[in-house]
Amino acid sequence: MKTIRKGDKGAEVTLCQERLAASGFYSSTVDGDFGPNTDQSVRRYQTANSLTVDGIVGRGTWSKLLADSSAQIEAIPVSGPRPSVIQHAESLGHTVWEEPWRLWLFGIRSPNRTANSFDDTLGCVYVDGNNLWQVHRWPGTTDPGTYWLENPMRSAGCAILVAKQYLDTWKIDLHGGKYEALCQRAGEVSVYRDSSNDNKLDLDPSTIATGYFGINLHAATQNTGAISTQVDKWSAGCNVHASASGFAEMMELARQQVQKAGRDTFSYTLMDQW
Repeated sequence: MKTIRKGDKGAEVTLCQERLAASGFYSSTVDGDFGPNTDQSVRRYQTANSLTVDGIVGRGTWSKLLADSSAQIEAIPVSGPRPSVIQHAESLGHTVWEEPWRLWLFGIRSPNRTANSFDDTLGCVYVDGNNLWQVHRWPGTTDPGTYWLENPMRSAGCAILVAKQYLDTWKIDLHGGKYEALCQRAGEVSVYRDSSNDNKLDLDPSTIATGYFGINLHAATQNTGAISTQVDKWSAGCNVHASASGFAEMMELARQQVQKAGRDTFSYTLMDQW
């Protein structure tokens, strides 16, 4: 994640404002413009968290901001309004369900088309045994990092998952033969092939291919309490958690689905930010 300060504009500033707002330190408009209000909010946040108080959002402040928002959880009665992410998915024609303990995994892709930031949202919704919608959100990326965009493993270009719904496509298995993650083992996915060898996400519809490409949901780090701020080599097309805690939470919920719902396949719905 790049360093930002007063006068800067763009997707990183928007993300910073969103994280400050989620932490209760920012109440102005989220507009991607690092003006006086954002500067004051950053300084208040830095003071409250014993960080260097300079109004500059560098590695230390980013790490704390992302860690603070790495486990956003809501509990909503099934008898009331449906969670906003479910309502939006239904408006797009996606399938949703209320089967207890069955995860409705989702990703929300930021409009930022410059790679290498964990500026997307990963999450899941499910109905628990108390008839409550449980909504979890974690910071992550739905895009590959700069390294693999510039050095693709295939001549056709680096893979970028197409925003759509994929039903019963993932299973718990070893990612790269190293640790358990949600791995693409049970169905095909669609990907864009980006062959421009730069850090821009092209998302060209004419390049879409469908098949088994090893598009997994895994972690950038598994070190307890750690959070990654740049994608780099962590994704060559996979959807990746920035925080160790967010990934661990997702996997705990995945195992809960297998145990309590008796389902060992997982669906995932990727949507563009609205």
